[in-house]
Amino acid sequence: METMPSNQPTVSQQHHQLSVEQERQVLEWISKENFCGAVVRKELIHWFAQRVIWRDGGEAALALDFAQAFLNRHPDLAKTLVIAPQPSHNSPKEEKTARLGAFDRLKERMRQDRRQALFGDSPPPPRQHAPYPEGDIIYHSKDRYIVRHGDTITKYTTCSDGMGANDHPNEALALRFVKEHTSIPVPQVVSSDWDRITMEYVEGQTLQQAWPVLTPDQRSDIMAQLSDYIAQMRALSGIHLGRLDGQGVVVPSVMTRSGGPFGTLAGFHDWLVQPPKRLQAQSMYWHQITAQLGAEYPIVFTHGDIAARNIMMHDGRIVALLDWEFAGWYPEYWEYVFALRGLDNIDWETLGRHLPSLFAKRYDLEYILMRFILTLS
Repeated sequence: METMPSNQPTVSQQHHQLSVEQERQVLEWISKENFCGAVVRKELIHWFAQRVIWRDGGEAALALDFAQAFLNRHPDLAKTLVIAPQPSHNSPKEEKTARLGAFDRLKERMRQDRRQALFGDSPPPPRQHAPYPEGDIIYHSKDRYIVRHGDTITKYTTCSDGMGANDHPNEALALRFVKEHTSIPVPQVVSSDWDRITMEYVEGQTLQQAWPVLTPDQRSDIMAQLSDYIAQMRALSGIHLGRLDGQGVVVPSVMTRSGGPFGTLAGFHDWLVQPPKRLQAQSMYWHQITAQLGAEYPIVFTHGDIAARNIMMHDGRIVALLDWEFAGWYPEYWEYVFALRGLDNIDWETLGRHLPSLFAKRYDLEYILMRFILTLS
């Protein structure tokens, strides 16, 4: 066989190379995913870069070693992609030193404030974590982990309060409820405990990961799917305000807080406009907000956190809606407010300004008022 002349490119050199602009987009995408807690492995980098090429009209395939070569070109980025170790089974008390420094005392005070905001004067009783499951960590943010083991994943927390005040998380109950009452795709729950849920693994990427490389037709299909799923939830009505498992409503913000359950919208709104930072001198502002929110909204089943990171995609279609931990019965404007907040940070032109079309009715005044409340919560 005749040998290839030395001045000819090798097979790997014939593969497609990213343009400067494409390289920048991949860099920004990896940094954003890493910041949000996703574990960005080489396979995911290769997947996204290949679709950037196809999106821009290219047809060639990337070399199999593309991701490693990419990380070699950006060593500072590579250092940030270290996979989190398995968490320690030591309790926080065992890990504390005898004397806390000023920063540690501040963190402990913040932890107590967050606990108070979530549970009030009735925190969960002390409970002992079972051994944390082993496997491939695919997500890690603060005390939250998602570990894959074969065809299942376990979502768990190392927080001493687990996933709520009950013996089983609200999310596990919500996933079963959604499977029974809608056609919304959600993972099958295998088992659950106070600090974890084990469920089937769903292959794909999040909408946050996939949106930049989807075609216009795929984007339109996704919007239609999501609109249908939202409509199915809104067709389920309730008589009180709170999570599906009987716990109170949750207001996700910098200081996530919970209250209730509430039997009336008036009681709910009165609590809602009393965030921890409320000043008595601002009472007129809060009175005006309560009056504008009113007390005539239907109470409907609500996901409560429809965000780009919670929508799983595969081949341009939604294959699962995830993270139902806040799900329950809320006023009909609630989903509008938090879906817009969770989805409009991807791209304003291609997604953000189109989000109101997901709903049969707009709730723009409620959106403005809630954003104001959230800044002080």
